[in-house]
Amino acid sequence: MGLVDDILQGLPVNSLLREQVSQLNAQKAAVDEQNAILSDDNRELKAEIAKLKKQVEELTHNPDLDETDILLLKEIALAQHGEPTAAQFAKNLGLNLILVEHHLYRLIDLKYASAWSLGGGDRYQLEQKGREYAIKNNLLS
Repeated sequence: MGLVDDILQGLPVNSLLREQVSQLNAQKAAVDEQNAILSDDNRELKAEIAKLKKQVEELTHNPDLDETDILLLKEIALAQHGEPTAAQFAKNLGLNLILVEHHLYRLIDLKYASAWSLGGGDRYQLEQKGREYAIKNNLLS
């Protein structure tokens, strides 16, 4: 059994002490098993907390898009079949072209949109981050 059992073999109260040692060994084994279970649970819960913290960060980390940024995201999303140009967005929203261009460049810097050209003026499209924002915030209707 163990060192304690070897020592106790020569003593007269051997059977009583053996029973107590046996009970203590069983209790220790139960505590060790419970400790292993709790350690596994703790590891799983820490992983779950990290996952939830990441989700909270993603949902709350908004680079402070203002109303014009959001209107432009919607315009870009809905203009996929039209003319996705700054001039068209300015006309549709009744805003100054320079202001619209400023916000479009901001959306590009924040990775919500990108610009492309076929020899004429820049055209704009949503990037994945912009599409996700538009979907999560019901901008597509």
